[in-house]
Amino acid sequence: MGVAKLKKAELYYHKSVHEQIAAILQESGACQIISTVEENIKPADIEALISKTDEKLADVRYLTRTLSPLYVDPVPALDRMLGERDEVTMSELEQLAAKTDLKAVSESIRSLEHEIGEVKSKLSEARTNSLLLSDLKFFAYPLSVITEGTRTLTALIGTIKAENLSGLDAALGDFSKFAQDSELIIAPHNEKDKSQDIYAAVIYSRSIDSEIREVCAKNGLSIIDVPAALTGTPEEEQGKYSASITELEAKESELAAKLKDSAQENMPAIQKLSDYYNSLSTRYNGMAKSEETESTMLTKFWIPVNKSQELSEKINAVSTDIELVMNDPAPDEEPPSLLNNSDTVKPFNVLTELYSSPTYRGIDPTPLLAPFFWIFFGMCLGDAGYALVLFGTIMYVLKKYKKLSGGTKEFIRLFLFCSVSTFIYGVISGSFFGDFIDAFLPPLVPVKNALMLVDPMKNPMQVLGISLLLGVIHLMFGLLIAAYDKMRHGEFIDAIGHDISWFLFIVGLCLLGVAMGGMLPAHFQQIGAAMAGLGAVIIFLYAGKGERNIFKRIISGFLALYGATSYLGDILSYSRLLALGFGSAVIGVVINLLGGLASDIPYIGWLVAVVVIIGGHIFSIAINLLGSFVHPLRLQYVEFFGKFYTGGGEPFTPLTLSQEYVNVKA
Repeated sequence: MGVAKLKKAELYYHKSVHEQIAAILQESGACQIISTVEENIKPADIEALISKTDEKLADVRYLTRTLSPLYVDPVPALDRMLGERDEVTMSELEQLAAKTDLKAVSESIRSLEHEIGEVKSKLSEARTNSLLLSDLKFFAYPLSVITEGTRTLTALIGTIKAENLSGLDAALGDFSKFAQDSELIIAPHNEKDKSQDIYAAVIYSRSIDSEIREVCAKNGLSIIDVPAALTGTPEEEQGKYSASITELEAKESELAAKLKDSAQENMPAIQKLSDYYNSLSTRYNGMAKSEETESTMLTKFWIPVNKSQELSEKINAVSTDIELVMNDPAPDEEPPSLLNNSDTVKPFNVLTELYSSPTYRGIDPTPLLAPFFWIFFGMCLGDAGYALVLFGTIMYVLKKYKKLSGGTKEFIRLFLFCSVSTFIYGVISGSFFGDFIDAFLPPLVPVKNALMLVDPMKNPMQVLGISLLLGVIHLMFGLLIAAYDKMRHGEFIDAIGHDISWFLFIVGLCLLGVAMGGMLPAHFQQIGAAMAGLGAVIIFLYAGKGERNIFKRIISGFLALYGATSYLGDILSYSRLLALGFGSAVIGVVINLLGGLASDIPYIGWLVAVVVIIGGHIFSIAINLLGSFVHPLRLQYVEFFGKFYTGGGEPFTPLTLSQEYVNVKA
């Protein structure tokens, strides 16, 4: 158990069977291809396949991007996320790809999109012009006077601040060339509001066009460009646009419905083809890492030992002209790491992977952290009622969703396991939906009290002591693991000086303190003092082992002993186990109290109480579930891993089939 043993495989085969070989490697889901060529150098045959697949993917991505927002998926989003998807084989997808003309579908949708775009553009223009015409109703003449003019007259129209209106009027009146057949027309407005924008039109002789425009500009009139197509009166033109808008809106709705129908018709196939072509792209890009000669290819890959025999049989069945050589990793090679734990520990793999994968020859911390995380989670959530809700919900999900992917299923099982520790701690701490039993089920109080071993509400110091004790055990276990890891690599002095010494010092101090407090027999004082003293001496001597100067060695020793303060801080971090469990219990008590108060409301009190209690506890479960996951995880990553684990391994990433929309089977 731990990190799976891998073999390094070298596969020699003729180019004529490279597609069959690629399919076998991908469908096995157990081969991580090793690149043996430069990134920009690809076998010619495979490069052609990549190019062809990328063309198909371009159409698939365009169609997915365009049609997905319009597609009404018959499978609810949550169900699809939890694996309730169609199951298809690669051969079925190949048949679907052969009979689906993606290019034709893509061109059809592009044409429809273009048509919709044109209609939208016309509709936007029509609405803009209609809005403008509604503002120009004060202009009683045909708009052709503005857009075209007559032989002798022309006009302009614009907006002006009410406070500038008198200035414009005066300027035009003073203008000697402003003939009597010219006119300033003002739109109706509120004369008291001097800050409003007012529409105004000026009709004048063509001969003074430039002068009029200059006067208008100087006096604050912002001239509006009236579209040349507008020639009738504002009322006549607006009537035309109203009819045009109605027609365009109908056309837009018709085209949108057509596009939506196309989405419903095509998206099921497009989703399947998306997984198909993504699988092919992954396959070909993986195989592009192979070396080639004129007629043969060499593909190297890592494979777990327990999968090697099955793969070998499948490959040898393709052709007799294939050579598959498997060897153990060389001492100077660093293979990727694949966690291989028992069914009990496997759900906890995700906790290690969230931090960093172990190196191939390093320690897999998953079995070591699993029991501690299990206990810590239970103490943080700490409510038997919440545990039952969590357990029941997870069992329902596992029973309903049979097609859950491996990673999702294991992550859900992690919480299933942790619901057990939560229930146990909830029982021994007397928490069942907070104080629900005390508040609403008095006959069960004796049973609850009989099972209680700790009471965080009445005796928090007891739980704090347990939390800190668990912290000491957790940290010391980490030191022992670190010592073991050094010893198996022959670093005995470092193991004793860096890890065993601190173990002796911390444990010795704990025994000394507990014995002096009367919780252990008196002779443990001598044992604790001896352990702490021996540990301190080793720490002091080891810290200055690289220094030749006696004074520097002494200073290094004292500085090393000062590191005990960091261990004290680490141990105190475990007080969060008390804090979160206590917080969960208090929230439950408050919810029950509010429910009890609500029940006193006449007539509907019982209904309000039920809503408050059920809704409150659902909220409490959700918020405390998050904290119960994050904080124990922090204790693993910071306090525990900090003592022995560095990670840094390359995760094992095999060549696999894409399964975003459907479950693709070999």
